[in-house]
Amino acid sequence: MRPGEKFIEIKNLEITQSITYARRIQQAILPAVDELHGYFSESFILYKPKDIVSGDFLLAPPLDDNNRRRIMIAAADCTGHGVPGAFMSIVGMQGAS
Repeated sequence: MRPGEKFIEIKNLEITQSITYARRIQQAILPAVDELHGYFSESFILYKPKDIVSGDFLLAPPLDDNNRRRIMIAAADCTGHGVPGAFMSIVGMQGAS
């Protein structure tokens, strides 16, 4: 192993582990498919990030409209992929709530 290769290998592992943990956080704030099943029994969510984290997100907040069961669904794609897109998706989700 050449000088510096071990350092780069360790840093790469640390960065990858950090981004993988960020994926867990991002997935935790996405709506669960169970929430949609109350409105659409045969629904599903296809979520396939290009990288470890994604700039795509789904919103499915219930609407309070005179006690009628209504829901608004939005699928959004923020500019960029990877970490920058993931940050933008979190900003978008917070702005919509």
